[in-house]
Amino acid sequence: MEQKLIDYIDAQRAEAEEFSKQPGCFMGKLPSAADTEYWTERVPSGKLADFERQELEESAYYMAADAMSKSYARRISDKLSDMTNGELHHFCDQMALLMEADAA
Repeated sequence: MEQKLIDYIDAQRAEAEEFSKQPGCFMGKLPSAADTEYWTERVPSGKLADFERQELEESAYYMAADAMSKSYARRISDKLSDMTNGELHHFCDQMALLMEADAA
């Protein structure tokens, strides 16, 4: 596994531990970098860039489900992998605007 990914995992876990020390606060942690079975399945390449891309695609999917519908999210899920990172960020921004409008 790439050192950048290991560092990212360790930093997120440390952040979650610190945050969770505050009264009434909880933050989930990524599995340990030592959990090679999980990480080999989650990020076969072992690269931070690939993990971040997966996270971006998943964010876009779940934002579409929240802003539009689960059915819509399922219909577009295959198209998400064809989008550039910039297009995915723009898509997420648009879904966020829809969610804000619904909340108003």
